[in-house]
Amino acid sequence: MVGRILFFFTLTFIFYTSVYAQDKETKSNRTEKKFKFYGDFRFRAESDRNSRRTDGSYRDDRDRLRYRLRFGFKYNYNEHFELGGRIRSGNPLNQQSPHVTIGDDFRPDEISIDKAYLKYTYSNYWIWGGKNSMPFWRQNEMLWDDDVTPEGISTGGKLHLSNEQFLSYVLGYYIANRSNKKFSDDGNIIIAQLIFEPKIKDHKLTASSGFIFGNHLQNIPIPEGSFFMDYKIWASSIQYKRNHFIFGADLYQNLENYADHPDMDDVYKDQKTGYVGSVKYSIKKFQFGYSYAHIEKYAVIDYFAQDDWIRWGTPTFTRSSNFKGHEFKARYHFNSQFNITFRSWFINGIVTTGNHLESGNRFRLDLNFKF
Repeated sequence: MVGRILFFFTLTFIFYTSVYAQDKETKSNRTEKKFKFYGDFRFRAESDRNSRRTDGSYRDDRDRLRYRLRFGFKYNYNEHFELGGRIRSGNPLNQQSPHVTIGDDFRPDEISIDKAYLKYTYSNYWIWGGKNSMPFWRQNEMLWDDDVTPEGISTGGKLHLSNEQFLSYVLGYYIANRSNKKFSDDGNIIIAQLIFEPKIKDHKLTASSGFIFGNHLQNIPIPEGSFFMDYKIWASSIQYKRNHFIFGADLYQNLENYADHPDMDDVYKDQKTGYVGSVKYSIKKFQFGYSYAHIEKYAVIDYFAQDDWIRWGTPTFTRSSNFKGHEFKARYHFNSQFNITFRSWFINGIVTTGNHLESGNRFRLDLNFKF
């Protein structure tokens, strides 16, 4: 771990000094080749209440104070090549969350690398290799958590259909779990998506449709047991912005057939559909939002999806599926860099292998600062 961090900062230092060693460059070239540093800090108060297990017992109510710290850089070698990297706080075994819970006898906390990539851009087209943000367009984290940065190669571009219509595409191949054998033996994720953006006067519409294929991925053993499975998730979304309102809808359908899967519990084999509806309203420095979600067990790859709505899982994986419920959100922007956000969730399970459906309520207050 220490070696990776030293490597990151050594790499940063080498590229930083190389920029200023080129004393014959013009001012404009120096601007193009400079570093861009960025980051963010979050302080969080969180409460979990009334969290019921499938056997009918309740988890202890829980209050936590947490923080998140991230720091990254981008280096523009020239107009085409970009090198980027980022480090984050949090348990490196938990890809869904960079948050640290306060109260561990003041021990130093872990830092790990969550971005390291080289990107090439030409006109409206790009390609990158390494570890970077998921390029599959989405308006929320129900399908894929923003903190989960896949590793592999991605490409995409934007086509101008007319002056007011754009069609974008993204493709990606990522190695989820390596076999140390041939690439064909690795567990992998393949993505393909089209995004259509027509301009309607002063309104904005975004519509997308695509697939996330998961091949030979582990079913994280919490609590169903360990086995491997495939996914064929078709995901379509639409977002409409008008004046102060944003309306959104998402549909997920896993087209994989699990009827003959030998290890999967029968109650889950047909649980493959998910949908989300949301509305946001912004006025001056305030934003208010409401979302309803219905996410069946295998509608998403649950340990790559969001970890905000529910408490279920382990310290390293959140089971972000097999639930339905509501989110309420309010945010106040002090300025473009600093905001305070309150969110609350009220959820229930959809099906159960026990005698009761899981449930839970969560309340959260965040102070967010970015630079």
